Amino acid sequence: MGILHARGQHCLPQNSSPTHTVWRPTPSASLQAGLSMDFVAPVSELERFIQGWDFDLDDPLTLARFLLGNPASVEEAKLRLEECRAWRPQVDLPRLMQRWGYWTTAEKPPPHWVWQPQTPRAAAVAPYFFGRCCPELRTQSGGPVLVLRLGAFDLEGALRENLVEELMEPWIFMVEQTFQLCREVAFEKKRLVKLACIVDIEGVSFTWLQHLSVLQQFAKAINRHYPEMAQTLTVIRAPHIFTWLWEVAAPLLLEEMTLKKVAILGHDFREGLAAHAGVAAAELPSFLGGGGEEELVPDCPPGCTTRRPERRRTRRSQRIRRPASRPAGLCHRDFCFSPAGLVDNYKE
Repeated sequence: MGILHARGQHCLPQNSSPTHTVWRPTPSASLQAGLSMDFVAPVSELERFIQGWDFDLDDPLTLARFLLGNPASVEEAKLRLEECRAWRPQVDLPRLMQRWGYWTTAEKPPPHWVWQPQTPRAAAVAPYFFGRCCPELRTQSGGPVLVLRLGAFDLEGALRENLVEELMEPWIFMVEQTFQLCREVAFEKKRLVKLACIVDIEGVSFTWLQHLSVLQQFAKAINRHYPEMAQTLTVIRAPHIFTWLWEVAAPLLLEEMTLKKVAILGHDFREGLAAHAGVAAAELPSFLGGGGEEELVPDCPPGCTTRRPERRRTRRSQRIRRPASRPAGLCHRDFCFSPAGLVDNYKE
C-alpha cells in the first residue's frame, strides 16, 4: 500500500505499488487547502474533468499548478493534465523512483524522496549526473532548492557514448523528488510553494550551443509532463559574455512571465542569489562556498592532475572494457562514458 494522506495526496514509498485516491474538492475545501478565491472555480472545473481518472495528482493545490498561474488557462491545463497522466505510467515512475532512491517519513524536512541509488546500474551512472534536489535547503519562503552543476557535466562525452538516455532516469527522479517535496511543503503551509533552481555554469563552453537538442530532451521531461514548480531560476558564475548574450536574446526567446523568474549572476553571486532566490549563501553546497554537507557531482578528487585524453571514434565492439572501479588518483571524468565499463559490467 502507498502512503495515503487524509488531505488526498499520494506518495510512492519504497517497495510499494501505487495507491490512487480521488479528491473531490468543494469550494470550501479548496479554500481550506490554501487556494485563493480566483482559483477555486477553475480548479473545480479541472476536478470535474479528471472525474473517474486513476490519477494521483488530484488535490486542489496540485491541480492549481497546472493553470500556470493563470486562472483563465483551463483548456491548456486540461491538455497538460492528459499528457501528465499518460506519461507517468509510460516511464513506470514508481519503479524508476525505487531504483534511484527511497521514501522517508522524517518530520524535518517533511516526508520526501531521498537520492540513494538502489541498483548496481543506478550506482554506476550516478557519479556522472549533474544535479540534486537539496531536501534540507530552503528558500526564505520555504520552497525546496534544486542545484544543477552543468559545468561538471561531460555533455560531449555523453553524446559520444550514447548515454543521454542513461542519464534521463536520474533527471526524472530529481524532478519528481523536487515536485513531491513542493507538494509536501505546500500541504504543510496550506499555500502554493515553488522551488528555487540554481544553475552553476562555470566550465560550460559555447560548444554546448551545438547540442541544444540534447538539452531540450531534458527540458521536455519537465515542460510537458509537470505543472508549474519554479519560483526563480538563478544562473550563477556566468562569464560576462554570457550575461551580454542573455540580455540581448532572452526578450526574443521567453515570455515576460518567465523572464521575471530568471537572474544571471557572475562569480560574486552570493548577495544577488539571496535577493533573487531567497537562498542564504552559508547554506549552499560546499562547492559553492557554503556549509552544506552534500557535495554535488565533485569536479575532481583531491590531487587529481590527469585530464581526460582525446579518444578516436571507434566502433562499440572495438572499445576496451573499463574497470568497474576508478583507478586511484584518476578523475572520474577521465574514464567515464564508456558503455562497456559503465553499463555492461552493471547489468541487473
